[in-house]
Order: sequence, then C-alpha cells, then structure tokens
Amino acid sequence: TGGTTTVEETTNETIPSTSTKPPKEVTSGPTTTSTTVIVETSTSTSQPSTTSTETTEPVVITGPLETTRTPSTSPQVIITPTSQAVTTSQCICNVNGTQYLPGNLVYNVTDGSGWCFTAYCKATCQVEVESNPCPSSTPPTVSTTTSEETTTTPPTSQSSPDCTSVQPPRKNGESWQLNSCTTAICQDGIVVQLPVKCKPVEPLQCVNGRPPVKVYDSTGCCFTYECECVCSGWGGSHYMTFDGVYYNFKENCSYTLVKEINFKYNLTIIVDNHYCGNADSGFCPQSLIIHYNSYEVILTQQRSGETTENVVYVNSKRIYPAYRMGDIALTSTGVEVVLEIPDLKVQVSYKGSSFSINLPYSLFQSSTEGQCGTCDNSQKNDCQSPNGQIESCSVTASQWLIPNQDCPTPPTAPPTSTSPTPCKTAICEIMNSKVFEECHKAVSPDAFVQACRSDVCYNANSSCSSLEAYASECANKGICIEWRKSTDGECEHTCPATKVYMPCGPAVEPTCNTRYNEKYLNNQTQMTNKTKEGCFCPSKTVLFSTYSDTCVVSCGCTGPDGNPQMPGETWESGCQQCTCDMDSMIVQCQPITCPTPAIPICNETGYRLVNRTEGCCQKYTCECDALLCPKVMMDCQPGWEAIISTSNSSCCPEYTCVPKGVCVYNNIEYQPGAEVPKGTCENCICSSTMDPSTKLNNIVCTNISCDTTCSQGFQYQAIPGQCCGKCVQTSCVVNMPDKTKHTIQVNETWSPPGDKCVKYTCEETGDQYIPVEVKTVCPAFSPEICVSGTEKTDATGFCKTCTERRNVCEMKYTTTSIVISGCATAEPVEINSCSGNCGTSSMYSAEANTMMHYCSCCQEATTSQKEVELMCPDGSKVKHSYIHVESCGCHVTDCDAGTTAAPGTTRQRRRRR
Repeated sequence: TGGTTTVEETTNETIPSTSTKPPKEVTSGPTTTSTTVIVETSTSTSQPSTTSTETTEPVVITGPLETTRTPSTSPQVIITPTSQAVTTSQCICNVNGTQYLPGNLVYNVTDGSGWCFTAYCKATCQVEVESNPCPSSTPPTVSTTTSEETTTTPPTSQSSPDCTSVQPPRKNGESWQLNSCTTAICQDGIVVQLPVKCKPVEPLQCVNGRPPVKVYDSTGCCFTYECECVCSGWGGSHYMTFDGVYYNFKENCSYTLVKEINFKYNLTIIVDNHYCGNADSGFCPQSLIIHYNSYEVILTQQRSGETTENVVYVNSKRIYPAYRMGDIALTSTGVEVVLEIPDLKVQVSYKGSSFSINLPYSLFQSSTEGQCGTCDNSQKNDCQSPNGQIESCSVTASQWLIPNQDCPTPPTAPPTSTSPTPCKTAICEIMNSKVFEECHKAVSPDAFVQACRSDVCYNANSSCSSLEAYASECANKGICIEWRKSTDGECEHTCPATKVYMPCGPAVEPTCNTRYNEKYLNNQTQMTNKTKEGCFCPSKTVLFSTYSDTCVVSCGCTGPDGNPQMPGETWESGCQQCTCDMDSMIVQCQPITCPTPAIPICNETGYRLVNRTEGCCQKYTCECDALLCPKVMMDCQPGWEAIISTSNSSCCPEYTCVPKGVCVYNNIEYQPGAEVPKGTCENCICSSTMDPSTKLNNIVCTNISCDTTCSQGFQYQAIPGQCCGKCVQTSCVVNMPDKTKHTIQVNETWSPPGDKCVKYTCEETGDQYIPVEVKTVCPAFSPEICVSGTEKTDATGFCKTCTERRNVCEMKYTTTSIVISGCATAEPVEINSCSGNCGTSSMYSAEANTMMHYCSCCQEATTSQKEVELMCPDGSKVKHSYIHVESCGCHVTDCDAGTTAAPGTTRQRRRRR
C-alpha cells in the first residue's frame, strides 16, 4: 500500500534541443511499444496540434521506448504527413522532398539496442512506422544511462543524403545528444529522435484524496508517482493528518506535530497552542516551532494596537523575510509565511489561523509520528500514541504533549441552554461552488467544509479559517482562488494603509534593494515559485524594504534612518545638508555653515564659561559649577539643623540653622513622645509643642507614686538611687490543694493539719526561696502474714508493722519435662506447686466440753488446663493436657475424719478468735 509507483510517460510533443524541463504528459497509462512518427515541415500546411512550430528542420516526434516489447501486440501510431496536392487518382507520400508511392519503404533504422524502426507509405498516403526486434544477426550497440546511442542502417535501395537542414549539419548515420532525454540520428536525410526508456507502472491511489504527483529522477526524463504528505491545521482546533484523517483537538500547551522516528534528518515540528483566557485579556496566537539541524525557527504573530502581523524568529533573533541562511529559506507576503528546506523538499506554510506541512513521501515514508500521523498512505496508524497504541485521533493528540511545561487549565464554560435555531452554513458551501471548482481535483474540500460547518453551528467561531486554509492548500498546488469577494465582506482581509490585498501576488515581492532582488527573486525554488495571497504594494509602486510597509513610486535614495528619500528631496543628517540627486539618485551632502559664536563674561560666584554644541554649531554660555562655590561649615546648636536653599538668581547655595522640632536635655536630643530621664521620682516625656522662646519642644514631667504593697512571702525594700523600691522575697509560700497559702521561713518545717505524712521545709538558693515537700510512704502491710498479737504502729503513728509468720502458704514455680509412655515435651514446661504453713490449732470448747481442732491445708486454689505437644521416639507427636496451678491458699479440713468440713471453701488465713 505504498505511495510510490513508476510510470511510463508518453508524449506527442516535440522536445527542443535546449529544453531542460521534463516532458509534458499528454496520454495516460503505460504503453507497450515505441512508435516514431515523421512529419515534413518544409511544405507543411497542417500539423498535429501538439507539434512545435518553432523550427523549420525536419522533426521526428517519438514516444518513450520500453525495455521489453512484443511485436504481436505493438500498436502503430500513424500521423498524416503533409502531402502535395495531386490531380491524378493515386496519392503520394512527400518526405524531405522525396516522393514515395503507396507501399514503398521510406526508411529502415535501428536504435542500437536491438530494435528496428521501419516506415512505409500507406495507400492512404500516410507514413506508417513499425517497431520490431531486429534480427539476431544485427550486433547491438551499448547504450548509456540517460540516452540511447544509435546506429543507422541506410536502405540499400535508396541514396544516403546527409541532414543539412540542422545546425551544424550532420552526416548520414551520425548520432548526437539533443538533450538529457533524447538522442538524434541522421538517417537518409531524416532526423530520428529516440527517447530514454522508462519503466511502466500501475496507477497510484492516494488515501488522502489528493492526486499523486510526479517526481522526476536526476535525468529529468523518467518519473515516479508519489502521494503527497500534507498535514494541515486551522481554526485552532481542526487537524488533518498526512493520510487525510480529519479530527478536532483543542487544548493549550505545546504538542509534537511531526517527529522523525529514527531522526535521520533531525526534523521536528511543534505546535504551541497558547491559552488566551477571555477574549479581551490578551493576544495568544497559535505558533509553530521548527527544529532542523542547528536551527530553531518560530513562526508566530504579534499585535500592535489593532494590527496583527506575522513574525519570524531564527535562533531567537527576529528576521524579516525573504531570508535565506544555510539550509533554510523563508518568504512572506504579509498574510502567509513559508519556510522551505530545499535539501529535503520540505515546506511549512503559516497564516496564524492555519498552517500546512508538506513532506516528500520518498524521504519520510513510514518515518514520522505525532499529531500529523505517519506518512505511509495508510490511515490505519495515523491516530497513534507515543507508546504505539491506536485510538481516536482526538484522544491520542493530547498524548503528544511536550513535557516540563507550565500549562494553565482554562476554566470550564458553564453550559448554556439556548433554543435550537437553524444553522446557516451558506458561507461554507462556497468551497463546493464554482469559486473553488478548479481546485476540487487537486485537493478535496470535504474536511474543510465539515470543519466550517462545525465552527458555524457549534463553536460560534468564524468560518473564515476553513476557507482560508483550503485556499492556501489550493495555492500550494499552484491554483489561485479569489474567494474573499464571495463572502459578502465576512472574510475580508485588511492590509496596512500603504498596501493593497491581492489574492494571487508574488511569493517574493521585489524591493528597492538590488542585492535583495538578485538573491531572492532570481533564485526562487520550484516550491516557492507560486502565487500567494497577501498585502502588496499598489500598481506602479515598489516596496522600499522588507523592514517596512513603505511603497514608493521611485526607489530614489535611502536616508540615514533607512527610510526612502525622493529625488530632489533635501534633509539634514550628521551636521550635513544632504540632497537626493535627481540625475544620479545618489545622496550628496555639504557641511552646514555656522555663524561666529558670541563669548559672554562670567563674573558671578560659581559660574564658568562653557563651550557647547547645539545642533551642529558651537555656543558659549555661563553655567553654574558647584565645585567653584565656597565651602561653608555650618555648626548648629543641639535641636537645630542646617538647611541648604538655592534660588534661580544665584549659583551657590545658602545655609541656615532652623529648629528640628525636638526636645533637648543635657545637650541630648529627644524625639516627640520619647522618655526624657530628667528626675528620679518623676516621669518626663518630650511633647510636640514648641517653646516660643527657645524654639525647642517642651518637656512635660509628672511625679511617680510608688506601690509598697507586696504579695505573701515578699517584703518591700527601698533601692538606693531610685525613686521606688521593689518587693523582695523573704520566705517560701506553699499553695495547698484547697487554694490556701502557707508561709514557711527558711529552715522551718511544717506539716498540714491531719496529714503527718507530708512535711514542707524552706530552702534559700541564691535569691530564690524554694519550698521542699517531704512525703513519708508506709511499707505494704498484710495482716494475714502477721503472727497473731504482734500488730502495732511505728513512731510516726500512722504506719503499721507486725512480726511476720514464716513459711506461709504460697506458690512455687518450677519447670520440668513431662514424660508419658516414653513421649516427652521438646522443652521444659512450667509445673507450679503449693507449699507453706497454714493455721492449724487445737483449743478447748466449754460449750462442747471438748477440744476443738482446726485444720487447714496449703493447696491449689485455682487451676487451669494446658495442652502441650509430646515428641515420641518414633518421631510421632501427641497432644497431652495437664493441670496448671494458677494460685494457692489454705483449705480448711476436718482434722478428725480427714475430710473437708466445709467443701468448696478456702481461705488465705484463719485468725484465732
């Protein structure tokens, strides 16, 4: 499904020997034979419509030759030669003054590559040419790469005249090169032209709807068909890929339009969509950034007042097209800027509201990616993300974002509910009308019409961008459309006041600069040698320079400011009187004559004589020089300051002492509101009122009243040299929980009433008095372990002690391994036990008249079941549950019967009654 195919071009047109252009296509489709048609021009009264009449020599018109031919299928092309009028019933063929009867052989020649060409005079007096393979006995002649060296075989039955009608005359059998595509042979006085052979191919179908274009080889003789790779964008949201996929995308920030997959040519094109915010908040155009080798070209717009103009930057420097530097060339018509890379045959067009990128298929086939898709004559992979995933173009377009950008998010517009109204898209149908009819076969208008209708019906945008973009694509195909007049002024383009709009102006406008014209007008490439719409100078005027919009009737001279000066015009420049000479158009200048200056006398203090240049002439004046004034040292009293005053009548300044508006005490200045340390027992402040006599601010003082009341634990003490004393701590203060306070003197001990366990003492550390709390804590007391009758209180009266009974009942902690039937625990487990002495007694009971025995056993009080795992010698494992003692206690039992007196009851200790 590629976009290139080789074709064989046939022609019915004579190729002059000086032509360097490719032959013009007349017939379509491949042919299988080569034909040669002879026309006699010396007595011609009627010739084929495509035959050139600019030569008087005999001409042979040929079509292309193929490398393979089949005589049985070779068609014969017959052109009626001019014949003389005869009165007999039988006609004759008249060729180069020689008459041939019907059926006679006119000539028989070979091209040296195995083909023979034979011409006969037919019964209708037409010359019929046949091409057939030569007999094998004919030795072939080696041919060159661009043309065929031929040899001639003169007929045996005819004389062999030379070709004397050509310059220089040629001998019979002589061959020569007419041009890069055609070799000529003199055969019996007849010039036979043999073209270069070209390969045939099938017709090519381009999926983008554009007709294929011819791309000629280096000889200019043979060509191949290629599909155009054109990516377009317009209206800020409409895009069409290289292979003709139309989609909408509208987001701010910069995105990759075209990027090489393998970076063979170092070409990258970026679109920069600025976020504009509200319509009146700023000017934010869509820009293109082209990176190629070491160049960075920025195509954008700028607004000055109400005027918008295209601007171009190359490596951050603004340039004014036309411009050519190294590998790039730029042209501009004011409306459209075109960037060309001639070595790659790349063209980028920019109009602010639209752009177009044209890449040659032969160089960029299947090697591009980005929002413009892949140039490969297939729409399947145009909507591809950077990771290779194929989705909708409107989805993948956002994934080509240039990273590391600060992209503000535009606010979401609130939905508006409007009643549906019929959409008027009449302006869009202009592209389907006769206005653009000439362009329809070259570029399909369908996508542009669809975008236009979308803008009009849904986006409320101007539809002009779609028409402008389509017209620009037509212009790139060499088709100029004058369409703006058909929009009833809606799409009218306003030019600067000095220029006029032209739909089909030159791509490069001539200027008054001869070197500029020679560089850019005389060296235009085939890509830029097309008309463009733009703003141009009116008829009979010429653009003065590309840096301005000035159009002049006559180029005249150039003034010092770079602006034009008309013949005979006079101006001043650099202290010279200059004139644009009307005859030579050369600027002629003479120095300006100045009068003799007057010299004044400078005798006032501070003035000196100065020689200055005003305009172009000298002038002497008396000017003030402060360095010449006498130095004055002003010493003002405290509260006063020196000020400098000047007047128009004097040069040197005058010094005066004036009050500063401050208070002064002991020769120290105090600002209004500041405290003045005037007395020990008074508070003095500098006021803002002035004393009329001293011109200094008044000091206002008030007596100080000392507060001698001190808080608990503090005493008031006077401070020598100060008006008031201060409260000094003399004892400790303890804050009680009931919010009462108690004062403790140094080294004194105090306990709160009812709480003998707490004592407070007062310690002095430096200047601080710190209360120290001492709390007595009684040891733990358990009456169960006391020997009966030994309980008592200690010396403090609130802590209890006793004589403890030894060997009480308590739990013993041991660990051991459990072994059952040879199976044992892997690790020792905890096996607790109870041990100790419980209260056992015997006493007489008067009531029972017998001895009463009380027996108590130390045994487990609470237990639990625990489970362990036993390892057996054979490697098996078994589970085993055992009783685990949690706590111990004394259990009352019957001493006589040995049974429990009160089953289920235990006690920690039974005290004797």
